[in-house]
Amino acid sequence: MKYLLDSDAIIGYLKKIDKWIKLLSKIDDSEKGTSIINISEVLEGFPKDKYYTFKEFTETMTIFYIDWKVVEIFAETRAKMRKAGNLIDNMDLLIASTCLANNLTLITGNVKHFDRIKGLKIKTING
Repeated sequence: MKYLLDSDAIIGYLKKIDKWIKLLSKIDDSEKGTSIINISEVLEGFPKDKYYTFKEFTETMTIFYIDWKVVEIFAETRAKMRKAGNLIDNMDLLIASTCLANNLTLITGNVKHFDRIKGLKIKTING
């Protein structure tokens, strides 16, 4: 099973927050990945002097890009969520679509952002 680390998981780990260190240290590096979307979210707010620490960390994992399969899942899921009046942020939906397209489990502390997406596997610091 492979995992996609959400932005909050990456930031928590790099800030040495104990609960994230414990969770992520249990997972082999070869099983960790993240989305190019998560990288952009982290870079937006990450201190410039920590850039190389972040870049080194991401070099240990698979980076998932947005491809045709991801955008098909995104479009289908967004249409269903819109019809139900239950939309979430497009960036979060792209992250979730990346997980669905690649059969990944999302590691996040923001369960409420993702728990409305049918079929998405989520692992959190709480369980």
